[in-house]
Amino acid sequence: MKLIIAIIPPEHFNHLLDDLDEQHLPGLTVSEARGFGQNDRDFTDVEMPPKLRLEIACQDEEAETIINAIYKSAHTGQRGDGKIFVLPIADVLRIKTGERGPAALGPAPAASEGAKI
Repeated sequence: MKLIIAIIPPEHFNHLLDDLDEQHLPGLTVSEARGFGQNDRDFTDVEMPPKLRLEIACQDEEAETIINAIYKSAHTGQRGDGKIFVLPIADVLRIKTGERGPAALGPAPAASEGAKI
């Protein structure tokens, strides 16, 4: 399992959402973010342009497709395009059902998939 964190300009979000929807996006968390990258050290807190932080938990085999969709939607070749981080997920728990592991990321699993609390 992977956690994909992408920091992108807000103007790319709707196009990205359309692209991810075509890929059957497993789920998405969005929050507003501010910060600076390696070439942006001259920004003050007030001048930092707003960005969106996207977090997508997915199965290993879905990660590359999602990463490519984010890149394709957000890439302009200009300063401020953002970053994509990919982290391993040790475990996940679906609070509603108690499912754990990969089964907790997708639709209701078969009886043999994933462990429950």
